[in-house]
Amino acid sequence: MRIFAYYLRCCTVAAGCCLTLLFACEEPVELNIDIPKSRLVINSNFYPNELVVLRISSTRPIGGVSHANIDNAEVSLFEGTELAESLEYLPDPETAGAGSYRTKVFRPKVGQQYTIHVAAEGYDPVTAVSSIPDPIAITSIAINGLTKMTVDDLTTYDYSLLIDYADPVEETNYYDLRIYQEVIGYKMSAKGDTVRQSAYLKSVGTPTRAAGQGATVSVLLRDKCQMNAIEVHLQSQLDASRELPGEIVAELRTVSPEYYFYKRSLLGYEGTSLPLNEPVILFNNVDQGLGVFAGYNSVQQKLLLLPE
Repeated sequence: MRIFAYYLRCCTVAAGCCLTLLFACEEPVELNIDIPKSRLVINSNFYPNELVVLRISSTRPIGGVSHANIDNAEVSLFEGTELAESLEYLPDPETAGAGSYRTKVFRPKVGQQYTIHVAAEGYDPVTAVSSIPDPIAITSIAINGLTKMTVDDLTTYDYSLLIDYADPVEETNYYDLRIYQEVIGYKMSAKGDTVRQSAYLKSVGTPTRAAGQGATVSVLLRDKCQMNAIEVHLQSQLDASRELPGEIVAELRTVSPEYYFYKRSLLGYEGTSLPLNEPVILFNNVDQGLGVFAGYNSVQQKLLLLPE
């Protein structure tokens, strides 16, 4: 990202200089500015015993935002040194030009090293390497200090969630703790009875940050830096006219270093407005390209928000 910011500023200055020179002299002036070549951008988070899905795009010629979906690449996935499968491009029927490459049969396993190789006409070929770590169990989950406040039809449940997990002390592990609220939809019948409908997951927020549409509370952890359980202050907001609270779902992802450092770099990117702010460098494990190719594992544990 620092590279992108640098190019943006260079081009702004160059344009200003060019205008000044055009007004000051009649001779044409050559500006020796290197225009960086477009690069492939890949994105894939893969999980054990699931098909591998990879999205490929490219940067603009001036080196910035990825904008072009690549649908003609040759994509090969290796397990160790053996070819596991060549990925096939599948267009998205709902979004034009936003398809993905997928394995048809092959599903990755824990503890194996995987290498992705991508080649497309007009771009340098790229490679990336990652693996899937062992899952780590959640040992306990509890809710403390639950309060409830209703304003009009909006009910806010404020609480602390305490989660403990079996972090191995003899090795470095990386985690992404994600938390969701299960919600049970309902409606009132003509007789005034409550008719429950299907359950679905809803994002939760914190006292300082309301839950956004599609947003997820994500806590990145490196090992367990304390002996006691991790405590997270949360808020679940429900529409009391049509939603009932179900279970709190805690998902503990044990993630590869590539996953962890990429997600952590995104935390610095959020809210950054170039060129006024300092440029942010996004972690990248794609050789000759940009993006992330990262494995992870996952376990879940649930707890009722309101005890029966």
